[in-house]
Amino acid sequence: MGAVQAAGHSLSRTGAWAADTAQQFGALVSVLMGPAIISAYAFAAWSLAANLGWTDSFLFSSGALSNSFVWVGVAALLHLASGILRRHTRSEE
Repeated sequence: MGAVQAAGHSLSRTGAWAADTAQQFGALVSVLMGPAIISAYAFAAWSLAANLGWTDSFLFSSGALSNSFVWVGVAALLHLASGILRRHTRSEE
């Protein structure tokens, strides 16, 4: 019985370590998504300005990525995903 209890304790510790690591990784990813969100909103503004003729050109002159609504959608989805990650990770206070 001692070996079975030791194996169970070892698996329990491994599970706790994996859960803590996943929490820390999720928190890190949610923080690092901030620059991506800002970049997507900046691309949306730049695309809209190009469509209105306020700028000479935009990085993507044709295709789906030339539409400012696509960039707003990408930014909103990234923002939502970051919020979900932040909510599901516990703070280490």
